[in-house]
Formats: sequence, C-alpha cells, structure tokens
Amino acid sequence: MPRTYRLSQAILMTALGLLLARKLWTGEIFYYINERFFPLILFGALASLTLALGAFWMWRREATAYAHDHEHGHDHDHVHAHAPIRFPVWSVFWVAVPVVLSLVVPSRPLGASAIENRGLNSSGPLTVGSGAAVATLQIAPADRSILDWIRAFNYSADPAEFNGQPADVIGFVYKDPNLPANQFWVGRFVVTCCAADASAVALLAEWPEATALPENAWVRVRGPVHVAEFNGRPTPLIVAAALEQVEQPEHPYMYP
Repeated sequence: MPRTYRLSQAILMTALGLLLARKLWTGEIFYYINERFFPLILFGALASLTLALGAFWMWRREATAYAHDHEHGHDHDHVHAHAPIRFPVWSVFWVAVPVVLSLVVPSRPLGASAIENRGLNSSGPLTVGSGAAVATLQIAPADRSILDWIRAFNYSADPAEFNGQPADVIGFVYKDPNLPANQFWVGRFVVTCCAADASAVALLAEWPEATALPENAWVRVRGPVHVAEFNGRPTPLIVAAALEQVEQPEHPYMYP
C-alpha cells in the first residue's frame, strides 16, 4: 500500500506538471488567468515535475527496500515502523481532480453565454486614473479596442465629440433580446487576475444582416461611431460599413 500510494503521487504530479506545461505551450492557460502570471505557472509546472521525480525516487527506494527485506527474511513490522509519515489518500484525490477535469471539460474562453450570468458593461467606470484617460484619448480612433472606446466615452465631458470617428474592433457577437433586430453587441472580456473576476465589455453595432450572425461568433466590425443610449446612459454605436467573421484571437481577453 505505501508503495502504491507513492507511485500514485509520482504519476499524478507528473500529469499535473505536463498539463500545466501543455496549457502554457498552447496558450489555453490564459483562458483562465491573466498573462502576467506566466512565470508563476511555469514555476508551478517545473515544481510539479520536480516533485514527481522525488516521488519516483522514493518509490524506487521503498520498492528496493521491500525486495531486500523479503530476500533476507527481515521483520516487516520493524521495517514499516520506520516508514516515513505519509499524507492521507485524499490528498492524491485532490491533485487528480484538475487533471481529470482538464481531460473531460474542453478549454475555451468566456463568451456570449457567460454574459447571461455576469452581465454586460457597456458604459461602466472602467478607469485606472487620469494618466490612463490621457493615454486613451491619444489613441487614434481606428486603433482603439472595445475597452478603449468605453473608457474614452467615460472620460469625455461630451461624448458627441466621437460622432463620425472611425472604429475598427474585433469581438464576439452577443444577441440582446432588448435590441432591435439589426443591432447586437460586439464584446470582449476584461480580466484583471483570472476568469473569476472577468467583466464583459461591449459596443453596440448596427448591421442590416445582424440576425444572420451566429451568437458567439467572432467578428471584425468597421464603421463610424455614433452616440446612442442604453439604459439611460450614452454608449458608442458602430454603424457598420463592413463586417466579417474572423477566427478567435490568440489572446481573446483584454487586460486593464
């Protein structure tokens, strides 16, 4: 039993280390956490593999000792009395949970379906200080992200100044039943630390064929911005002059 327990530790720590390494390599890990935690996750992967090597070494040592005892007829009770203290079997179970879930549940970023539970931020106070206000307003209109546009509206004393400015943004489609048939939200999730604190931000978009767009499809929307109103607050509306479906970006989240 002790040797089986030690071997299971080694196998699971190896699986956990390889899992973290794979998700770092593919970028899937950033569906769950901010990119700035890359060094921490890399350290976790290396630490898991190092612990796995240690567990394998302990397993080999215990297996060798067990074989030696049987070969020379040693008292097993005496040997077991000096065995190292081991963690409960449940500790192995908890390590196995993330490994099993990663194999069963496909990795995907938050999308339109998550807005139903988290809500939508179309004009919220996504500010980070006066320096950010100046930096945001200095970004050329066509280079602004969805988050930049919302911040620019928040910082502006007169949102009408944005009327006619060109927008060029990429986001996923969210169909709101409260909107006209020719309108939809083009959104992204903003992640500060991890997916648990993610906030959906979005711009209104107007497109004659909006009803044909699949929800959660990624689109690139280009066109002039106009000031619209949603829930009593001014919000940017892109009157799309061009719209195309695109692949999901390599980094689907934005970071404040």
